[in-house]
Amino acid sequence: MMFFLLFFSPFLVLFLSLLETPTDPALEAQPNFESAAYVGWLNALVAGGIAREDALEQMAEGWRLECQERILLWQQQNEEDARTLQEQLERERAEKEAEEQLERREAEKKKPKINDFDDGAVVADVIIPRPSQYAIQKIKNMEYVELWYFSPDGCHEASTTSRSTSDSDDAFGFAKVDGIVALKTIASFKASQKALQDHDLSYFLVHIKKNNWPQKHQQALALFFTLITNHEHCMRPRGEKALLRYAGFVRREWHDHLAQDQGFNIGLFNNALYNSISDDVWEAKQDEGLKMVRSALPTNI
Repeated sequence: MMFFLLFFSPFLVLFLSLLETPTDPALEAQPNFESAAYVGWLNALVAGGIAREDALEQMAEGWRLECQERILLWQQQNEEDARTLQEQLERERAEKEAEEQLERREAEKKKPKINDFDDGAVVADVIIPRPSQYAIQKIKNMEYVELWYFSPDGCHEASTTSRSTSDSDDAFGFAKVDGIVALKTIASFKASQKALQDHDLSYFLVHIKKNNWPQKHQQALALFFTLITNHEHCMRPRGEKALLRYAGFVRREWHDHLAQDQGFNIGLFNNALYNSISDDVWEAKQDEGLKMVRSALPTNI
């Protein structure tokens, strides 16, 4: 028993001390057991009846066995540490992916909702005149409304008065929905006076980009405005007025069709529609000229 303690106690102390050292045991060199550090241990073995050379060999063999055990423990610990680290990295990656996915969903919710459009479709050759919001709301609610609102005079009146009203966007009015009286914004029934004409919206493309409009829609609108501003009729008499009227009609029509999921490509210029609008502008100018001529003629002729 005494021999066991004499033989293994130094190895136990060495083993425990090395366990606290984060180094690879396979890189360690065999100690010099004839040095002063091991002389007490060596003398004890010799005093126990073991030859000096045998004692040194036993000491070396004992160290090698103990070193192999520590190498095995070192490898097992490294494997365990690697598994723990891998599991931690996977957890962190999963948490990060979940967080990024949540951020993408939240960002997607904040994006403006707008329907797609057909790349090959062009605006119709004829645009039906637009009645007042009051008349449209009546039709949506399946309520009675006078037919005058849908006549050319009624649509012209709606177009004129829609930009002459001064109702605030924050003003409310009473509306009946499913038999219940509720407050609704007046702006939902009338176009705001603050709405600008299309030709006043040179900054429009900048704002739709900042508000994350779909790239397809941005490109279509950019092409639309480019075709308008670079049209050959811009330099002709009454050409600019016809182009601006075309821009106003078509852009409004485009938004209406998108809302109905029947969008067309606003970037495709419809020459037939433009020619019709241009003719209207020309005729209006002719009528104005005739009125001026008549007013200048003597009344007694």
